[in-house]
Order: sequence, then structure tokens, then C-alpha cells
Amino acid sequence: MMSASLATWVVLLPLIGFGFNAASGLLFKDRQLQKKMVAYVAPGVVLLAFVLALGLLGALASAPDHRLFAPLVPGTSLQHPWLSIAGFKADFTLVVDPLSVLMALIITGVGGLIHVYATGYMAEDRDQPRFFTHFNLFIFMMLLLVMANNFLLMYVGWEGVGLCSYLLIGFWYVNSDNARAGNKAFIVNRVGDLGFTLGVLATWSVFGTISFFNPAGGGAMQMAAHVGGAVDALGHPVPQAMLTLICLLLFVGVVGKSAQIPLFVWLPDAMAGPTPISALIHAATMVTAGVVLLVRCSWLYVQSPLALHVVAWVGVLTAFIGATIALVQTDIKRVLAYSTVSQLGYMVLACGVGAFSAGMFHVLTHAFFKALLFLGAGAVIHAMLGEQDMRRMGGLRKYLPAVWGVMLVATYAIAGVPPFSGFFSKDPILDAAARAFSGDGAALYAIGLFTALMTAYYMNRLMWKTFYTEPRFVDGQLPDKHPTNYPEEKHEGEGHGHLHSVPPSMMIPLYILAVLSAIGGLVLGPTGVFERFLAPSVAPLSLGGLQEGQPLFSTTVGYIVSAIVAIVGLSIAAYLYRQHLQTGELLPEEAKRSNLLYRFLDARWEFDAVYEWLFVRGGAQVARFLWKSLDEEIIDGIVEGIGALVAWVGRTGRRLQTGYVRNYALIMFLGGVILVIGLLAGLMRY
Repeated sequence: MMSASLATWVVLLPLIGFGFNAASGLLFKDRQLQKKMVAYVAPGVVLLAFVLALGLLGALASAPDHRLFAPLVPGTSLQHPWLSIAGFKADFTLVVDPLSVLMALIITGVGGLIHVYATGYMAEDRDQPRFFTHFNLFIFMMLLLVMANNFLLMYVGWEGVGLCSYLLIGFWYVNSDNARAGNKAFIVNRVGDLGFTLGVLATWSVFGTISFFNPAGGGAMQMAAHVGGAVDALGHPVPQAMLTLICLLLFVGVVGKSAQIPLFVWLPDAMAGPTPISALIHAATMVTAGVVLLVRCSWLYVQSPLALHVVAWVGVLTAFIGATIALVQTDIKRVLAYSTVSQLGYMVLACGVGAFSAGMFHVLTHAFFKALLFLGAGAVIHAMLGEQDMRRMGGLRKYLPAVWGVMLVATYAIAGVPPFSGFFSKDPILDAAARAFSGDGAALYAIGLFTALMTAYYMNRLMWKTFYTEPRFVDGQLPDKHPTNYPEEKHEGEGHGHLHSVPPSMMIPLYILAVLSAIGGLVLGPTGVFERFLAPSVAPLSLGGLQEGQPLFSTTVGYIVSAIVAIVGLSIAAYLYRQHLQTGELLPEEAKRSNLLYRFLDARWEFDAVYEWLFVRGGAQVARFLWKSLDEEIIDGIVEGIGALVAWVGRTGRRLQTGYVRNYALIMFLGGVILVIGLLAGLMRY
């Protein structure tokens, strides 16, 4: 029990850091001392939480069913209620199982490295304490999300990371574009969250509980795992149609949070925030929440072939669309953003074909190489005084050799070149897709493989445009583009106008992530360590009576094909850009503008344009119609009409108030006459 209680402090330590950072302005009057203390505390609490999370690994080894429970609030029991209303119960219980511990290690480990990196990246920003305040809160909310033992507590974390993303994406709020990007992320996620909410309510209505597991049995996932099919709280079989409805509603939440089509449009705009938050969102926190939900509820999904089929196709199409858009991006962070959309599609595809462990393994390796890519891009941006456009870069291998080296490792990892980590996580997904139970494995595999080719191409394109082609800038004449909420203040960097050096606080996390990106997959993948570790937390396809289809070819052949595809994609980019070293562009701007395919991809498949026309402008038109027609003409007309009627009655009645006694006497006399006539009329009836 003592070991399980570590989970409480794993979750609460970042919250303590949040409280300290928020109060730091009151504790330290000296601004520089405040920033220094925040820079120690914010990463410190996250890294300490990582150490405690490591301790949970030992506790799991001896736990029955590899599952333990711990209270969120120290000093309370597991039975301590949070809500208990008319049969609806929720508590503050955390679940400690392989899935939650894995995610806790990713969030605090990779997240801790990003925090260390951010101490250098944000050192000169006046609002650094506010940044780390939101940063620590983000970690707390994500830990709460992945370790919660019921849907309601998970929902608090789910909404919490949405709030933190809004605060951090719009961190440099003086620029209205950044503020709009934060609004966009928040609003689009509300669409997905509506589906998630309905899914939670449907789960409770069927199973009578919102807890995933219960020490004595009776959790929703335990009832779903019943031999012979899911049963409700009374032991009655749950209709498959109801299971499918629950799964699809929950998947709407996944589509929003994990940026799947059609709700992926918020994620690229999330690049408006500081690069460390981009890395945290993309690598270790928010966007993986949907994949965690799919795996947590795998006991439901394996019993709904239709829901799995929808999940698989949404995933593979998202992977494909994200990769095509990344082909033409010129902003270094946007290339990586659409890469994240594509890689998330792979993770969702894995869950859709029942390969939940493969999906989570890609979550792990993706955390390594995507954090490395974003932080490497951040180092480039820092050195270039805030420049993010690759058209104004080139030749940076000479100036930033260490950054080039680590980003090369990350590029090979995401491209799937053996023996880098991405090879050992992406290829099992493609292998599982080829053997999909639904019988459409050939199509899923073909799309996934072509997407892998595009991934290798656009990542090496990024490397060539940034590091290999001729410099398209003049060192010493670089414009200062560092974002700030105080534009009237000049940037206080070293040698304004010259390339900046990258401080050790930023490089050390890059080196650690480079090692993990290089060997993480090799150590955990082929050995089977990861799959055995996660097995107690995922449902087998056989639970739903499903079986894998026949493979297109042997697993070994598939791995060889995938490796060749990665190398071919890298080679195509190198061959093409080697011929355009001077400009770093394959086509002149005039040719791009006249190329329909290029314009279509550059317009992001017109998703934003359609949403702008349908929801933003269309919504404004509907609102204007309701305002003018319903509000002003009908509602205001009724209210003003009643007022006019009352005024007319008042004016008319006022004429009776003459002040003459004879007039009042006459009125009293007439009233008496009417009363007598009424009485006589009543008597005449008898």
C-alpha cells in the first residue's frame, strides 16, 4: 500500500509546483530572484515525480492482476466519496497499472526534460513565472487524466489539459493571432468533449458505474471483460449496439483531443505558443490523451467490430492527410505539427486493428523523437532570433553542428530507419494493419506504407532546407523576431543581429532524447519487454471473438519493405534538394501558385476554409438572423408592445383622475348601478 501511495505524490508534486510558481510574485519581490527560484522548482517537482513513478514499477511486479489503487487526497481511504447522488458515485481513486505507470513515466520523464530545456529557452522572457505556472499545471492535469480510476476524474484532467493548452498557446497574447490560435484549440476541443461526455453518460447508464476498475470487481472495464461478453450491473448481457454507441461517442472525444480528422485543425495552430509547450503538447501530454482513452477502454472496443473499423480508417486517413500537408509547409514547427497529426493517425490505426500495445509503443517512441524534433527546432529558432521560416534558413549545419546531429537522429527515428526507435514501433503497426480482422488489411497497409514514404521525404526535406542548402540569411543582420508581450522592449539576447549560441540547459535534454530516440525502440521492442509489461492493461481481440486476418507476407519481409521505403523517401528528398542548394526550393513561387495540387495541400485540404465558411461565417449569419429577426423584431417587439400597452392603459386611466369630487361621485354612482343590475340579473335566474 505504501508503494501504491507513491502515485498520490506523483500526481500532486506538479500541483505543488504550480502553487509555488503562482505565489512566487508574492514570495519574492526581486524579479530576477523570482525567475531563478521558479526555474529550479518547476523542473524539480516534475523530475522528482519521475523518480517516484519509477518506484511504482516495483510495486506493480507483486500486485495482484498487476493493478493497485491509491487515493488522490493524502490521508483519505479508497472509499472516500467525491460525489454520491441518487445512485451516481465517484471517488478520488487513482489506478496504478502498467498503462498509467507508463504514461506517468512519459509525462514526467520527457516532460521533465522539456521543463529543463524551457529554463534556457524562456530565460529572457519577462513572463517566465507565468509560463512555468501553467506548465506545471499542465503536467498535473495530464497525470490526473492518465491515472484516474473513473471517467469523471479523468474528465477533470481531460478538460484541465484543454484549459492549459489554451493558456499556453496564447501565452504571447499581445499578438492577436496567438490569442485566436488558443481560442481555436479550446473551441474545437469542445466539440470532441461533447461526444466524450455523452459516452461517459452512456457508460454509466449501462454499467451503473463510471469506475474503470474496482478492488472488489464491478468496474465498467471488469464487466466489459466478462467471459462470454460484456454484462451490466445486474449480470445481463449488454447489446452490441449499445457497446458500439458507447465506443463511437468516446471516440468523438479521441478525435478532438488527439487531432484526428475532421477535428485536427487546431493542432497546427497550437504552434503559436512557445516551442517548449509545442513539444509538451505533441510529445508527452495532450494529444496522446485520446490514444490512452482508447487503450483504457480496449475492453469495450474489442467487442464492437464496427467501432474498431471506424477507428482504424479514421486513423489511417489522418496519417495520410497529415503527411500530405507536411510536404509543402515552410514553417519548421508546422512541418512537425502536421507530422504529429500523421503519427497520431498511426497510433489510432493500431488501436483500430486491435494492436493496442503497438499503438502505445509508438506513443512511447514518438515521445522521444518528437520531443527531440521540437526542442531541436526550438534551438534553431532560438539561434535564428525567432525565425521559423525555413526559406530564410539554410547552412545551419556549420553554425549548429550539435543541433544538426541530434535532429538527424530524430529524423531517422521518425522515418523508420533501422535500428532507430521509430522502426521498431511503426512497423508493428503496419504489420498489424496488414493482418486486420476486418479483411481490408491490404488497403490499410498500403496507405500506411505510402504515408511512411512521405514521412521520410518531408523530414529529410526539413533537414535539407534548414541545415544543408546554402544560407539564405546574413549573420549579423538577423531581424529580432522573438515573440514577446512587451514589444516596446528590445530583446536582451547576446549579440543582437547575430546567431545565438544554444545554452547547455537546452542542449543536455537534446542529448538525452537523442540517445532514447536511437536505442529506445531496439531495447524494448524486439525483446518483447514492452508488450509483456503492458499486456495486463489491454484487451485481446479474442475477448470480442475476433481473429487477425491472414498476413500479406511474413513479418520479416514487411520489416525489410518498410526499411527500404524509409531509405527511399530520405533519398528522394536528398536527390531533389541537392540540385537546388542555392534556393532551397524545388519550384519558384510563380509555379507554386499555378500548381493546383500544391495550392490544395498548402490550403490544408481546404478544411480551414470549409470550417470558416460553414461555422464561422455561417454561424455569424445565423446569429445575425436570430438577432435581427427573432431578438429585435419578435422578442423585443413583444416586450416593447407590452410596455406600450401598459403606457396606453396608464394614459387612459390618468384621464379619470380629474381632482373633482363630483366626477368621483358619478363614477361611484355608476359602479353602484352596475353592481345592482348584476345582482338583479342573478336573482332573475331563480
